Amino acid sequence: MNLTDSLEQLLAERNDLWRGRRRRPGNALATGRAALDRRLPDGGWPRGKLVELLPERIGVGELDLLLPCLAELTRRERPVLFIAPPMVPCPQSLARAGLDLTRLLIVREQKHAFWAAEQCLKSGLCGAIAVWPDAGNGSAVSDRAVRRLQLAAENGDAPVFLCYAPGSTPPPSLASLRLAIRCGGHIEILRSRGGETTGTIRLHADNVVPLVPGR
Repeated sequence: MNLTDSLEQLLAERNDLWRGRRRRPGNALATGRAALDRRLPDGGWPRGKLVELLPERIGVGELDLLLPCLAELTRRERPVLFIAPPMVPCPQSLARAGLDLTRLLIVREQKHAFWAAEQCLKSGLCGAIAVWPDAGNGSAVSDRAVRRLQLAAENGDAPVFLCYAPGSTPPPSLASLRLAIRCGGHIEILRSRGGETTGTIRLHADNVVPLVPGR
């Protein structure tokens, strides 16, 4: 057995050895996409953290990206919240994707979207929250509001997904992940604390949940 084999065996047998820049996985929820889980530092969506999503256009697949995880949470009887979505998700498609609609709450109020998300996080009852902070009005997102939301998330175990309007620039934030969602099922990692900082992942573009215009 050479030195390299001996080192690999030692690392495999011991989990208390410092591995330099390699970090131990944290507490995370599986995304339901094996290719994406392999690229994320914690092996899934980080609990109690902020995840920023930058879609190329509305409905390009941002909701489809989250659905496997959200559906699993509702099967565990954990409520899921959509706050100020730009359009209404098709309920039949959500149900076909496995999401228990009795565990889904949609808040349409845009003006108090961050406040509503904070209150839900403070309750400790939510499995996950998706917020569309500036959908439909093009206004800038307050960096203070984003920081407050991140701090509220850290007090629990629910991930918070901020889905920015296409073309908008997110403010400086404490987000653990920032992903760009492109047409054709391409996911670009723009920021990944503790893991790969850049890179593109090709996901299957089928089973995208259709949206219908809100009223």
